[in-house]
Amino acid sequence: MLTVLYILGVALGLWCVYDLFKNKTIDVVLKIIIAIILLSCSWVGVLVYYFLVRNRLK
Repeated sequence: MLTVLYILGVALGLWCVYDLFKNKTIDVVLKIIIAIILLSCSWVGVLVYYFLVRNRLK
């Protein structure tokens, strides 16, 4: 069960990074910093990105 949650967390993290890099209005350095935080914090990073960061970047 934990393996499934881990794989799901990684997949969602990669989806968030993909969504982040689709945005053309953000500086590349900021994108890289946010991507590192997303991938290192897994579930917490995904939740913070989806609920707080995503709407502010668009």
